[in-house]
Amino acid sequence: MLGRLWRLARGQVRVRVTGASLPRFLNLCAFHSLTLRRMKRTAWNELYATMSVEDFRALRRYMGRTGCRVHIVRRRGAPFAAARLRPRFVLWGGFLLLVLTWWMLSSRVWAIETDVNPALDEAEVMQQLDSLGVHIGAPIRSIDARSIRWKILQMQPNMTFFALNIRGNSVTIQADGAVPPAERFDQSAVTKVVAERDGVIKSVHALDGQAAVQPGDAVQTGDTLISGLMPPTREEGSYRLTHAHGEVEAYTLRTAGAARALGVEEKRYTGKVRRQYALVLGNKRLNLYIGSGIAGGTCDKIMETKTLRLSDSVVFPVSLVVQTYVFYEREPAEQTVDDVRLDMVSRALGDIAADMDGMVTGHSETLTAENGAAVLRMTVHAVEQIGVEALDDSEIPPPEEQDAPQT
Repeated sequence: MLGRLWRLARGQVRVRVTGASLPRFLNLCAFHSLTLRRMKRTAWNELYATMSVEDFRALRRYMGRTGCRVHIVRRRGAPFAAARLRPRFVLWGGFLLLVLTWWMLSSRVWAIETDVNPALDEAEVMQQLDSLGVHIGAPIRSIDARSIRWKILQMQPNMTFFALNIRGNSVTIQADGAVPPAERFDQSAVTKVVAERDGVIKSVHALDGQAAVQPGDAVQTGDTLISGLMPPTREEGSYRLTHAHGEVEAYTLRTAGAARALGVEEKRYTGKVRRQYALVLGNKRLNLYIGSGIAGGTCDKIMETKTLRLSDSVVFPVSLVVQTYVFYEREPAEQTVDDVRLDMVSRALGDIAADMDGMVTGHSETLTAENGAAVLRMTVHAVEQIGVEALDDSEIPPPEEQDAPQT
């Protein structure tokens, strides 16, 4: 098989040899090492054979000695195919364009997919990656994933994980980060834990400092829950100041209110649909419509991007953007209190739960219609952590007060 392909690549001809001296012709070919294949004698003075182009050219120098004549019956192989295609400039131009397109697709980045944690600013991360050479059209060879990972972690102190994977001509970026911790007091500062809001103490866990309240006590905002002034723990001991911290859970009561207009406008679609098309080549966008992409009137705008790709990892730098505008008209409508109850209560509870370090244990609400609006008044019962650190201005009592008997 390989030998046949090699002969076709070099070129071969099928010849017809005629003459009365066919034995002399065969002896001449054997003497000069000219190979004849697939020989077939059809008459006493006629012979068919296949030989390579090189052997046929060499045979022309010796034909006068044989008294035979040689005619080419058929030509096969790459040299003859190339000769037939040589005048077809469009075909060769298309082939060169195909090679150039393949080289451009395989050597540069044409798609970037991102998975960036919301704790990080995705726009800032992508801008920094662009400065490091990761962008559409960037040469794949110039992207050093290990070096870029080290540099981007230096640029983003809150980033905890970064990965850059190259598959074909597409790049996948994964980044995770943590929300920066809230500013806290220096561990060497003298602090106390005070109540952030009113409540009834459920439990006190003083990790350092002296508990100033106990379960069942009612406290108000600003009351000391854990003091930074520690009493002596043994005889002849002394008072000391510390960085008090701990957790204090309390039963709390919160109130919330909200209002929503009962008169609303509903959408009634007219059936009118308008589409605009745009072609994106690399980083360049070519609008295939006249005017701007802002449609007048009231409408829903739906954008869809279709990217030409061979597979998940081989992407062409060509995308078709379809902008669909679905037009509608606004019609006035009236809602009842019952129609908006579930949504208003859910939103109010969600806002309260997001603002507390604890959980909601119960709630009661009233929803009334007042002046064309639904008015919600809600009372929420919760168990939450109400202790926050604050600077403690306590002073160590003088020795005479320390020695006084405690009652």
